[in-house]
Amino acid sequence: MHNIFKMNYYLQNQVKKYGVIYFVFFTFLVFYFLNFDKYTNLFSTDFKFFYKPEGLLIVEQLLEFNFKNINFLDFYLIPKLITGVLLKLTSNEQNFSVLSNFVNIIALFYSIYFYSKTFDTKNKNRIILIFFIIFFIYLGNWVWVFWKLADIYFLFSCSLIFYFLSEFIVKQKKFMLVYVFLFTFISLLTKPNSAIIIPFIFSSVFLFYIYKKNFFKVLFILLIIYSLLFPLSVFFLTKFDFNNGIFNYFISSGKILWNYEYSYEKFMKDFLLSESNFTYLIYHYFIFLKKILYQITFLRETYSFKHNLFLLIYVSLIYSFLIINFDYLRKNYDILLKLTILLYFFSILFYSSLFTCSEPNRCQLFFLIPLYMLTALSINNSLIKLISIFK
Repeated sequence: MHNIFKMNYYLQNQVKKYGVIYFVFFTFLVFYFLNFDKYTNLFSTDFKFFYKPEGLLIVEQLLEFNFKNINFLDFYLIPKLITGVLLKLTSNEQNFSVLSNFVNIIALFYSIYFYSKTFDTKNKNRIILIFFIIFFIYLGNWVWVFWKLADIYFLFSCSLIFYFLSEFIVKQKKFMLVYVFLFTFISLLTKPNSAIIIPFIFSSVFLFYIYKKNFFKVLFILLIIYSLLFPLSVFFLTKFDFNNGIFNYFISSGKILWNYEYSYEKFMKDFLLSESNFTYLIYHYFIFLKKILYQITFLRETYSFKHNLFLLIYVSLIYSFLIINFDYLRKNYDILLKLTILLYFFSILFYSSLFTCSEPNRCQLFFLIPLYMLTALSINNSLIKLISIFK
């Protein structure tokens, strides 16, 4: 009887804190089935050429105990394995798509759940409701869930890393680091982008324990140093023909997006510059800064004017609320704020240094979700202040 009352109390507490997540989850499922044909027949290029054939092969090798031909250090092992298992469990591609979409939706909402567990407040359901309004108002935040991509699994593993790291910092539970490193290893087998997690974890421990003072000052100095040195380093690598294939492909070639390049010749033409070493050096700084702006603003030259206008308003409102209530967030949600900024910081530099994803949300949602959480907390605080004025 005691266990029944304990379970009942736990369930009531979960509904009280996270009831909105459950409600929106079931609403989203209904939305999916009302638009069944539209969202069931979405298959990414990665799925068709990599996850499907290689996933089926991995599952067959596992069933035959043929482990020697499996690359267990493959950066995409997890999505390939999950895809292979789901394909084996279903009779045709449509059934696979339905099951995959259902799994992906669950992973998305569990990711949101774990990020939301990193802060505590009296009005959690209201905060989460504001978060969902911010999240769902932009189609790009959620439509990719139906495309059978690795990003959803990376998002899920990152949410667990973020949660356990937060628990480690707040509650001083050292064993939480075991979970942090476990899911970091899993994330490394999910998507190459997970390399971001490694500096994120170590810098978190360093800045929260070893160097507690001047958190934002340290990050700002690191940003300036890196922004000055990285383009300069790439310039010398390309100028003196070192073995720099990856840097040449992503930086010197002007590969701003996967589907958009900005060449050195176009740079000279646009700014009426003549060819010289100095011009070539400035070009590298220009490309690097342009990529940073792409990440921060979401804007893309491949998007329509209306799309970019919407993004400009959308992103401006998010940053405005974060700036307006920055002191409030720092005083009341310091750990969430700093962890989000660290994840944001390393992600922006990573994408700007190597590649910039054509779709901002699909590649960035692992740090956008906690950023949206902070925005929801900020909006809620502004609403409380506004209501108190009218009272």
